[in-house]
Amino acid sequence: MARSKQSTKVATKPVGSKDKKVAPATKEAVADTIVVSSPKKSPGKKSAAPKKTEAAVAKKEPVSDSPYQLDSAKVLRACTALKAYLEASKDPAAKPNLLDDPEAPSASAVTIWLNLTTKKYISDTRKLKPTPIPLPHSLASPTATAILIVKEPQRHYKDLVATAGLTSTITKVVDVAKLKAKFKSFESKRQLAESHDVFLADDRIVTTLPKILGKSIYKRSAQIPIPLSLAETTSPAQLTKAVRKALDSTYLHLSPAASTSVRVALSSHTPEAMAANIIAAVSVLTESKIPGGWRNIRSLHIKSPESAALPIWMAEELYSDEDVLAAGEAEAVAAAKEKEKEDRKTRKIEKRKKRKSEALDGADEQSPKKAKVEEEVAAPAAAPEPIVADTVDEEAEVEVPSDVEVEIEEEEKAEKVEKADKKKAEPKKASKPKKAGGEKRKTRASSKGKRS
Repeated sequence: MARSKQSTKVATKPVGSKDKKVAPATKEAVADTIVVSSPKKSPGKKSAAPKKTEAAVAKKEPVSDSPYQLDSAKVLRACTALKAYLEASKDPAAKPNLLDDPEAPSASAVTIWLNLTTKKYISDTRKLKPTPIPLPHSLASPTATAILIVKEPQRHYKDLVATAGLTSTITKVVDVAKLKAKFKSFESKRQLAESHDVFLADDRIVTTLPKILGKSIYKRSAQIPIPLSLAETTSPAQLTKAVRKALDSTYLHLSPAASTSVRVALSSHTPEAMAANIIAAVSVLTESKIPGGWRNIRSLHIKSPESAALPIWMAEELYSDEDVLAAGEAEAVAAAKEKEKEDRKTRKIEKRKKRKSEALDGADEQSPKKAKVEEEVAAPAAAPEPIVADTVDEEAEVEVPSDVEVEIEEEEKAEKVEKADKKKAEPKKASKPKKAGGEKRKTRASSKGKRS
């Protein structure tokens, strides 16, 4: 209510009626009067453009008495101050980078981070699949190039990308098998990271990529693979929509901790665009991504990599009566966590067994030898033909070995006999007799006497 009174005072100043009282109006009407009316410019004062902007942001989000909400005017002031700091921190004597694209300043812009601190852990386990958060102003550069990592076969997705007209954005399509084969060394992975700005990956294989790509990719937050749901993507229009949505979003990486950071803006954005991105990200985080919502958030800050953290929201209470465990609840919570851990472990083991069985079944289906053996086993065994003596033909055909085979057999027998005779004729090596303990003592005593 206090803010609405202040806004009515600002609205009545330009009119010049001191004695007249302003009739009670709605919040929307007050916001409209703030945007429309503007104070007269004086020669020694600057224009009141920031006030208009703050009023416009306040118009989008009505003020309420609840402490669990963002003050949009405060967010805008923090963004304006951070933008001014980044502009002032630039070295005027520094030489401009000739590789920077003047038409795409976001390619060389500094990242603005939203630091989120919670009262309790956000997640019990680390999740390798990031959570998307849509933003009104994209963080991707319009000239950025991407690589798409898919499941086999890659030819289907290459044709889909070419049909959708995304070859200027997605410059390379590779499946997991060829990714493992081509990029084994650290140097090849480093070159892959430098040749592409964005990494897109099928959400069915995104959890297996940290082991394949390594730290050369995952140490850069902007190049962590972005998941795409390609299982249901069959048309070029669906692929274009999925890629556009992925590039226009930021991503939350959940881990067992009480704090996390999210990329929300760039230094090339205006303060208004920064504030809009921050408000949109916080609304998504508090509604569905953070367990407990606003009541679990302790503080929100924004910062650049080299600036101080500017607070935009702080919790009034660090804990409530609900957070204090009663007698016996701590043991129950610990037991529930232990049970959940065991269940997760059993599920992982079952998934591994299922994958191994599926892999073995697929390998068995592809191997022709296995199929031939199974056919032979499945076929009924034929009864052996009875041997009938041919009484009519007295001269039965008998296989007689040739002369060469006989000579070879005789030579082998002779060589075996010669080797056996040589072994018998060789004299056995005589083993040295062991000296008794008494003899050793005597020799030692005699050697001592000689030295003396």
